[in-house]
Amino acid sequence: MRYFVFFTVLLILPLGSAMSDLTKYSEASYDSQSSHPALVEWFHGEGDEDDLATLTDMDRNGEITLLHWRTGASDEGGGLPDDDANSRLAVHGGTETPYIAIDGYSSQMDDYSSQIEEIGIRNNEVEIDWSIQLIGSTEVELLNITYEWVNPQKLKDVTMLHLFIIETDAVDSKGRTVKNLVRDWSPSQSFNRSQYAVNRLNDTITRDYLTGAGIELGDASHANEFEIVVALVGGFENDSTNRVLSLQRQKMPTYWQSVDETSILTPIALLFGLSICILFVVLAEKKRENGLPRLEGSWTDEPNVIEYRLVTGFSIEIGELNILSGWRTNSSIKKETVAANSTKQGKLKVSGSGDFSLKLAVKVDQLGDWILDLNLPDPSANN
Repeated sequence: MRYFVFFTVLLILPLGSAMSDLTKYSEASYDSQSSHPALVEWFHGEGDEDDLATLTDMDRNGEITLLHWRTGASDEGGGLPDDDANSRLAVHGGTETPYIAIDGYSSQMDDYSSQIEEIGIRNNEVEIDWSIQLIGSTEVELLNITYEWVNPQKLKDVTMLHLFIIETDAVDSKGRTVKNLVRDWSPSQSFNRSQYAVNRLNDTITRDYLTGAGIELGDASHANEFEIVVALVGGFENDSTNRVLSLQRQKMPTYWQSVDETSILTPIALLFGLSICILFVVLAEKKRENGLPRLEGSWTDEPNVIEYRLVTGFSIEIGELNILSGWRTNSSIKKETVAANSTKQGKLKVSGSGDFSLKLAVKVDQLGDWILDLNLPDPSANN
């Protein structure tokens, strides 16, 4: 959705005189860190205060990199975001909170301390250099982040680059302070995985999107209240396990730290750069639109029988089927490869009550791993 917003904003921006007023409020370039602690993702749940306090201390001491996902925020009130939190929890396969994932993968709640200790401080196996620019006129209107690295070996297809924007000390409308709150998460698989390939990526975020995520940068005077975490998660071609291959973390640069806070962007150069961004966005969205599968379904006339249809764009490999609480089934959707531009149909016999929801893991050719949702109303409501 971010890219569509960005594309729309570009179309309506007065790209004449207004462009010449855009200023780099702050910017910074970072060489790859040589090492990193374990990446710990904590998904908020009832009664997690003691665990959170421990993990926060470990983060402050440099023993871990803590990402705090505020799952359940919409139910508890306070105005904190939870859309990305719920999506990320689903990626990990979690259904109950509190929940923890370490180095990009789910972990055992009762033994996470020993796993963190075992990981310790690791060398970054992929060196990622990156930079950030906060750009605007009267306020920061664009956040521009670039990454560059060379693959030392061929990367697995599951390898993904994740961008997290976290707020160090978020405060909700009830006055509660949340440490290391994840405000925004952007995963990407759009890079070259070949050995020795040079990757140069760009991520541009508009003010409207930042505001929607609760990221208020103003004139960048207090931008260091937010941090950028860049994580390359996956493995090399012959590895038996996956992990964090590279982790980079820095505070956003402030207006006062900028080496040239009054520099004016050249309109022609900016227009060229934005045009390139538009081109890549359109191509990427077109590819995803054409390639992603659809999972459709409906209740049949038979009691508690669902007829499903899996319509493919690119070819897919069907993975795990997960039916959420309140329902169960002895049948499943067969794990198999479904050809591109085809339809797989079938029926599921289920038992339970209430609204029905299932999640189906699929691996899409050229697009990687996805979770497909099927949500149906309580069948008794139609009686």
